[in-house]
Amino acid sequence: MPQKDLGPTAQKLGIVFALPIEAHAFEQRVRNTIQYQASNLVIFEGTCNQQQVIYTISGIGRHAATNAAHLLISGHHPDALISVGFAGGLSPDLNHGAIVIPENLLALNNPCAELPPCVELPFAGSRFEWPESLSVTRATTLVTVDAVVDSLEKKKKLREETSADLVDMESAAVALVARENSIGFLAIRAISDTSEETLPPEVSRLSQPQSSMHRLGATLAAITRRPRAVTDLWKLWEQSLRCSRALADELERIARAIH
Repeated sequence: MPQKDLGPTAQKLGIVFALPIEAHAFEQRVRNTIQYQASNLVIFEGTCNQQQVIYTISGIGRHAATNAAHLLISGHHPDALISVGFAGGLSPDLNHGAIVIPENLLALNNPCAELPPCVELPFAGSRFEWPESLSVTRATTLVTVDAVVDSLEKKKKLREETSADLVDMESAAVALVARENSIGFLAIRAISDTSEETLPPEVSRLSQPQSSMHRLGATLAAITRRPRAVTDLWKLWEQSLRCSRALADELERIARAIH
């Protein structure tokens, strides 16, 4: 189906998800979708609330997110990048499914050395202006790390070291690419596990870079080793679906405000 002509001055939003489940609800709300094969990723272009969007599912971690952000920019020239997905809560004030648009971003053990230790979002000096109605979660800090923070002890230690409120594995990488290209950037995160929750032990293994078939094999192996993993992973799946819908709602609201 041909894409609707949005005019020569229409602004494009580039969106990077790490996982298919994070993008699941949003994908169902994008219209007039066109697919492009780019390297090892598929890029999707369409409209959400008449706002032009380009999105992809990068895979987990900073390296994957960096690659996806570069592909979006080089091939589709978005005016802003948004890192969208789940995050772990570090602050006891953040409940399941809460949507956070952090005001500050930290990169722990930062391989992206050009990004300052702490930056305020949205970036000053970019050529993109976010709508005044944007609901940034004031005085909230997101920290990006390189491994799943899966236990109460790890979450408590990370909170003490950084004073961050939530944690993910991609946003700092996407932010650096946006900053290098002087375009807008936001992180939008849904709290998938709170500061008081320990994730199932299988989550860390399943979060490693791997193909869908390898991930399926790892899941089956985990269930064989620990039958209770079926219940734990199903609960996590249901929570993820709710978070995915909440992320799609927020993206729709932002798209409507920008358009």
